[in-house]
Amino acid sequence: MKKIYLGLIALAGITLAVACKKDKDDQPPYDYDKQAAIDEQTIKDYIAKNNLTGFQRDTTGVYWKVLQNGEGGDTIKLTDRFNISYKGWLLNGTRFDSANTTTFDDVRLGTTGLIPGFKVGLQKTTKKGKVLYFIPSVLGYRNADRGTIPPNSVLKFEVTLNNYYY
Repeated sequence: MKKIYLGLIALAGITLAVACKKDKDDQPPYDYDKQAAIDEQTIKDYIAKNNLTGFQRDTTGVYWKVLQNGEGGDTIKLTDRFNISYKGWLLNGTRFDSANTTTFDDVRLGTTGLIPGFKVGLQKTTKKGKVLYFIPSVLGYRNADRGTIPPNSVLKFEVTLNNYYY
């Protein structure tokens, strides 16, 4: 009899937990256009507040500025393999990632698992060049919680394109 009561209590607890759990369908759908507009204003405000100048806006919404000109006039293409050094920050100044050298010898830029905005920004510099860019969350991790990167975060990257290969 005691086992039956314990079983019923456990079943009631599970039922209550499932019933109280928020269903994914209860959350509003992701609104890309609305979030893109919020990100756009966030980037503009950040640039103005920090008196940053010389930034250009890509048609995708990525803001970028060449910090150091590289060699030659050719920029990396989606079909190229590459080697970079980078630092990534949230707009509150928290650094969430960095690497002195990251090499993608066996994959092409267009086929890597990099977020879309990173690929856009990387194509803004030449070999040995350095670029600073802001990636709207819609071209980053969107509304996903990535641990140190909260949902809907605009990302700031400083990237040096050490080399690229055809």
